[in-house]
Amino acid sequence: MQESDVLEYGTYPVYGANGIVGYLDNYNTQSEAIYIIKDGSGVGAVSYVTGKCSATGTLNILQTKEGFSLQYLYYLLKVFNYEPYKTGMAIPHIYFKDYGKAKIFCPSYPEQLRYANLLSTIDCKLLAEQNILSNLSVQKQYLLRQMFI
Repeated sequence: MQESDVLEYGTYPVYGANGIVGYLDNYNTQSEAIYIIKDGSGVGAVSYVTGKCSATGTLNILQTKEGFSLQYLYYLLKVFNYEPYKTGMAIPHIYFKDYGKAKIFCPSYPEQLRYANLLSTIDCKLLAEQNILSNLSVQKQYLLRQMFI
């Protein structure tokens, strides 16, 4: 799918290299998936999506077999080194046929769930702290403006 096929309004979000690029009334991902940017300057950036949605052609879509945690794989791929698999000079590309052969550490399913839950909790805490920092910055600007009226 290309970004030109995407509508401004619709039922389900369509993801591209820069997040949601539009909407459609159909979807190709039903529950959860990992989207990996395969072309351009953001090549190798990883996103974890849930719910019914679709992706443009600039993304690889990964889903797991039963007995594997997709969220665990997401956290693993966030730190995966895609450099050896990049091709192209002006516009870098990565292909699943190349990096899909890489070996990764995959513990038992309960361990995968434990690691994924721990990292997800850390992500939530980090997001909360970033929101607090942003709110404090806004409050600081307000108070400084009040001092110099």
